[in-house]
Amino acid sequence: MRFPNAFSGVKKIWLAELLMLLAAVIGIILIVVVATNSTLVGEQDIIINESAKTPISILGIFSAVIALVAFVLNLIGLIIARKDDGAFKIALLVTVLGIIASAISAIWSNNAGLVKWMDTALTIFSMLASYYVLTGIANLAEQIPDAATKALALKSRTLVEGTFCATAIFKLIINIFKIQDGSTIYIILSVVALLLELVSYILYLRALSKGKKMLAK
Repeated sequence: MRFPNAFSGVKKIWLAELLMLLAAVIGIILIVVVATNSTLVGEQDIIINESAKTPISILGIFSAVIALVAFVLNLIGLIIARKDDGAFKIALLVTVLGIIASAISAIWSNNAGLVKWMDTALTIFSMLASYYVLTGIANLAEQIPDAATKALALKSRTLVEGTFCATAIFKLIINIFKIQDGSTIYIILSVVALLLELVSYILYLRALSKGKKMLAK
């Protein structure tokens, strides 16, 4: 095994993305449940049916816990993998910027506009992190050499960035036009964004799995 740090790191990143995929699926289910069990009163107030509050809370907590575990695994994976290729260092840096964006959202959570912009920024940072992780895998594949894995990593990088860019655009539309939470168009754009994220997770997982197998040799 030529790159033990990269293998250990990519393995953890792969597991983290698998968990994030699960969290994204739960997120889609959560949006659908909220949409089908809530009523928009006036322009801003959303009333959720009493019978749906408990399952919505459970789904929300479950999704948050999974996302937190995935985040920690991903961070550890990047810290380990950066020892074998510089691209993972850049991925770690933009991940830290994502942490800062999340912290800003938490501190000023009462500012809905700022929270939405930070969510868009977080999407962009995630896009950059995946870009550099796949770049790192491609770099290592070139050194091994493994032409098939390198080609898959580069192809997946293009596809993943395309889906992330589309997701960011949808979120920007929501922010720029100040589309009301709970409105039909908001729900549609949110679901489409989540579906695109789901596609990107699958593509990313495929490349990570291939890279993990390559690094294990």
